[in-house]
Amino acid sequence: MRRGPAPDVDLSPYVGAIPLLVRNPTIIVVPLLMSVIGVLFGQLFSPYGGGLLTEATGGIAALIALLLDFFGMGAACVMADDAWRGGRVSFDSGWTEARRRGGDILMAAIGVSLLLSVGQYVSNLFGGVGIILMAVIAFFLIFTIPAAAVGGIPGGAAIQVSIDRVRSAPLAAGIATAATIVLVLFVPPQAALFLGTLIAPYTAGSDVIVASLLKALIQSITISYMALVLTKTYSELAFSGRRW
Repeated sequence: MRRGPAPDVDLSPYVGAIPLLVRNPTIIVVPLLMSVIGVLFGQLFSPYGGGLLTEATGGIAALIALLLDFFGMGAACVMADDAWRGGRVSFDSGWTEARRRGGDILMAAIGVSLLLSVGQYVSNLFGGVGIILMAVIAFFLIFTIPAAAVGGIPGGAAIQVSIDRVRSAPLAAGIATAATIVLVLFVPPQAALFLGTLIAPYTAGSDVIVASLLKALIQSITISYMALVLTKTYSELAFSGRRW
């Protein structure tokens, strides 16, 4: 039996996003602001004493931080779209457009966050099964935020649109999901830990706060990079009719 040709996956957005982000550091501003606000919420609801109240407040803080990060990514997607089109980004116009689409971005973010929370709950109960479920959720919802931010899709419909795009290009979606998980979830804490160790002698007494702010900075960069990648990938799938 002869196999068909391997699917053509365009990896150029992963390369092109690097110089584009370097030329347009303003893309990082909103994700950084959202991450810092998330750190402040984390400090406000910092767990003391344990118990159900601690778990509840910690869960609220984590959910707020997740929503903030998703909104930051949505704003970055709006600016990323401008960057891919014209090479340069105006923060004022990008932020204005992000605020205009803020309701749809937030609705999409809430939907993704709730589904991921279900996966997290299942993982707490069943371990590996829940982790697999979270990975599947992330895979099918990888284009939800770009759909709401640049696709003109209402926030309530962005999840279904993402699922449709993933089904049409599973390999491209799988690569994007893996890259997002590694760069946004795993790299920032590890890099912050490494940098925090280097500057520890100069931050005595504030190590936790400094590490959290370093993580926020690094995460804002990786979120902005992936916003560029996801926006370009989604646009190719949704608007150009390109076959992946």
